[in-house]
Amino acid sequence: MRIKTLLRLFATLILMFVTQKVVFMLFNLSHADGAPFLSCVASLWHGLRLDIATACYLLLLPTLILLVSYFFKRFPLRKVLMPYYILVAIILALIFVADTILYSFWGAKLDANDLIYAAKPRDMLASLPLWATLLAFLVVGLIAFHYYRRLRHATPKELGQARHFWHCLWVLPTVALMFLGMRGGLSESTANPSYAYFSQHPFCNHAALNPTFNIFHSLFKVQDLSREFQTMPDSEVDALLGDAFAPDTTLADTLLSTPRPNVLLIIWEGAGLGMVDSDTVAPNLHRYMQEGVYFSNCYANSYRTDRGIVSVLSGWLGLPTTTLVKRPDLCRNLPSIASSLRNAGYATKIAYGGDIDFTNMRMYLSETGFTTVLGGDAFPSALYTSAWGVPDEHLLQPALIPSERPFFTAALTLSSHEPWEVPLHRLDDYKRNAFAYTDSCLGAFIDGLKATPLWDSLLVVIVPDHGIPFTEGQPTSDVAVSRIPMLWMGGAVRQAKTVDRLCSQSDLAATLLCQLGLSPEAFPFSRNILGTKYLERRQFAMHSDKNCLNLVLPEGHWHYDCISRTLQPADSANTILVEALLQRLYQTTAAL
Repeated sequence: MRIKTLLRLFATLILMFVTQKVVFMLFNLSHADGAPFLSCVASLWHGLRLDIATACYLLLLPTLILLVSYFFKRFPLRKVLMPYYILVAIILALIFVADTILYSFWGAKLDANDLIYAAKPRDMLASLPLWATLLAFLVVGLIAFHYYRRLRHATPKELGQARHFWHCLWVLPTVALMFLGMRGGLSESTANPSYAYFSQHPFCNHAALNPTFNIFHSLFKVQDLSREFQTMPDSEVDALLGDAFAPDTTLADTLLSTPRPNVLLIIWEGAGLGMVDSDTVAPNLHRYMQEGVYFSNCYANSYRTDRGIVSVLSGWLGLPTTTLVKRPDLCRNLPSIASSLRNAGYATKIAYGGDIDFTNMRMYLSETGFTTVLGGDAFPSALYTSAWGVPDEHLLQPALIPSERPFFTAALTLSSHEPWEVPLHRLDDYKRNAFAYTDSCLGAFIDGLKATPLWDSLLVVIVPDHGIPFTEGQPTSDVAVSRIPMLWMGGAVRQAKTVDRLCSQSDLAATLLCQLGLSPEAFPFSRNILGTKYLERRQFAMHSDKNCLNLVLPEGHWHYDCISRTLQPADSANTILVEALLQRLYQTTAAL
């Protein structure tokens, strides 16, 4: 009886969530923007994992009460659960109605950051006329009552005492399955909004996303960035930074022989210079450095993939206290190379051989301009042989190149990552051996492209997402770890050269767009490295680690601790500069 009760409650909740999706889509058809009918139907399936996770969370308390009921001869289950059902019904109805109605005005899903308006209901409901507000509250009441009735109906009035103690043993596998459901399965990633993203049509992704899950998931990610690192008047920040980030579309040098080449961006996992500085480890990379444009004084902006891809693709500086891909409310508003190039007529695609739902990456990539987003599930399961996913030799294949022209395609590698298990055994050092493997995959792939007609119009950009410690006991916050190679090559590159200007991976966006004759104005922190004004302005690179950062200037580098607010070595002028950078960064990010 108790297992049957849980199954009935589970089925009731899932049916509620599926019905919510249908109503959401029907109510907001004006936002469908040509989404195919079958893609809308597929939203029901692709949102199921988050529906299951939400249902499992909501059933934790009933499961506990069902277990307690074994110790009573007659347990009034329905009466005991009634207050909980009322609360759940009101919450589910309120979130569903608010999300459905406000989406029609905002075109975005409700999340915990919108709850700041709850303190001022008038502001929260400002988008709605009075009649719609009254109607919304009436609908919430009716739906809440219906939800309560459904949950109540699925619950027996009374339960009897267990005859034998082993009747309680069902709880163990049941709770294990519930935690698996809450986690979202056995994959590397835990349940997050990215699970719902499957389509190039945002409307279908938004329909698939369970609104209750989205609210509570984002609840623990809310951080008022506008209040952090506010140490001086804005006028002082402006005076200190000057025109360091002002758009500069001029060109001191034209790198390309064609104005609109096809662009292939390869983001190499962890390939800091400390790991790939030897042609023993990366002979192909060093060979290509002689053939293309090598930026020899470049630094990563952060220390992990989820942060590094935002710097590379969105031209954003790394934040030392948070990662933007876990903030859907913010990252969906970030600029991106993909979005700029898609607006210029490029087909956009990104591929990763692992779990692309990890740290909410699929959502970030889909929201910021990539029409096609492929993860490890796009590859045959037989190729999924490493701890992180598909080895790089299967990612870096001709299938990566789309048929559309012009195209912007990005590939994020994964084999040069712990546990460093790769199908190559050339070097005794297991870490460097993993980088040697990816370098060999890179060499085979690019040399293959050279033999095709595509090569003449192709720009290949190779840049790591971050660096990793390359000596024993070295912390990720060591400034040497953050130094990375950035290389532009391909038939579209006019001539080989080395650029030694101090720069960051976040500067790729503005530099690339300017070379293509496109505006970089959407990128507030990306600088045109080859602009005529670049050397006239304040030059620096900023690398953030957890609660700290490194400031790199032409004359040296400094380490700033964000907790103690101190700079080492001590330097009052550079302390103020770091604080001005942080204040500008957090204010701009909060305003997204």
